[in-house]
Amino acid sequence: MHTSALINEPLLLMPDPKHSRDEPRYHALGTTDDGRFLHITFTVRASGRLIRVISARDMHRKERTFYGQAKEKPA
Repeated sequence: MHTSALINEPLLLMPDPKHSRDEPRYHALGTTDDGRFLHITFTVRASGRLIRVISARDMHRKERTFYGQAKEKPA
């Protein structure tokens, strides 16, 4: 099973300034190849060459709604 939530479109990226004291932290909302809705919190390291995943979980209902609304907006 290949889960590519950080590759599949659409992907919503939001900064997390509240938890970004030492390094920039981000939230990503996306779907896997199997259609699973994921919320991934991560930081970028090694001059942008590495992604450190801090948390990965299923989206909550409000996040799925937000993701669905953003997906419907034209780019």
